[in-house]
Amino acid sequence: MIFCCIELNNFMNDPQYYLKPQGKDSYKLCCGGNNCPQVTRLDSDTVEIQDDDGNKVTIKNGQAKLIADAVKSLEDNKNELLLG
Repeated sequence: MIFCCIELNNFMNDPQYYLKPQGKDSYKLCCGGNNCPQVTRLDSDTVEIQDDDGNKVTIKNGQAKLIADAVKSLEDNKNELLLG
């Protein structure tokens, strides 16, 4: 079975966002608009995140996994040490 999009309703509690596979090592972070950000695996420990404007940042997987926690803390107005 092949899925074109993976909904993240339970993960992000926001049904407008979903992952759209872009080959075996990349996903677009879609919202239904144009120029969605993209996450690409570069190797077993590194990912590249490309924003809507084409700017890129390369980070370790462990750092990338902390992004969701950082966003949640910002939304909750928390300023605390988070361990991944």
